Amino acid sequence: GKVHFYRISMDLHDDSEYDVSPLKRLDIIRRAEMKFFTFVGAFFLTAVFGSLALSQPASTSTFYTFRRDVRRCAAPRCGGYFIKAVNQSRTRCADNRYQSECYVANIEWGAQAQPENDRALLRGTLRPGGNRWGRLGVLRVSEVWEAASANQPTGRFFRVRDLGIRCIAAPCPTHHEVRLNSTTNRNVAGVDLAGAGAPDNTLSEANAAMTAPAGILVSGSHVPVTGPAGRSQMLKATQFYLRAGKPRQ
Repeated sequence: GKVHFYRISMDLHDDSEYDVSPLKRLDIIRRAEMKFFTFVGAFFLTAVFGSLALSQPASTSTFYTFRRDVRRCAAPRCGGYFIKAVNQSRTRCADNRYQSECYVANIEWGAQAQPENDRALLRGTLRPGGNRWGRLGVLRVSEVWEAASANQPTGRFFRVRDLGIRCIAAPCPTHHEVRLNSTTNRNVAGVDLAGAGAPDNTLSEANAAMTAPAGILVSGSHVPVTGPAGRSQMLKATQFYLRAGKPRQ
């Protein structure tokens, strides 16, 4: 997660102390160049393969928003939750039908801490259950991601990670994003979290979390950025999400 910068310096002009022939000098330069480009190549391969791992379906699929059912009727047909797969216009429900959102009779939190409000994102598996016919559905949660503020999320949802790349000229592909519930992914020229309206300590926590393999979850949209290095896109957040505390044992 850390970026290391190296400076290679060689004094090839002072022959008073070292007797270096032109051929020897050329050999020194070539070996120094080989070491430098080997380091750069290894750095970028690490970034590329890290991005590929982040883009696998297992790391981005089955994320849902949820809201509590406040209808007044007998359980389990009421009193459960409505869930919706993010970035999808329709969600596949436990009865294999696609709806704008799915009713589940229960959410099995397992070792995960139940969030205090409905702003969190849930990663989990939807399975039949909830009544004797098993058609109402139950969501088994494997991850809880807490919203950073009370802001309403807009745009699409992404998992974002800081690649640790820093460039001399902008725009620079410093971050990798993967659209949730999809394998669509790309590098972007930074992530602006200010629009989420989170406090400074939460912003600092998010910036640190983006350097970890799991990254953070972000809702937002892209804006074009230009500079000496050309054109790119930046992700501007309307909300972001941090992984909830360690699961209960």
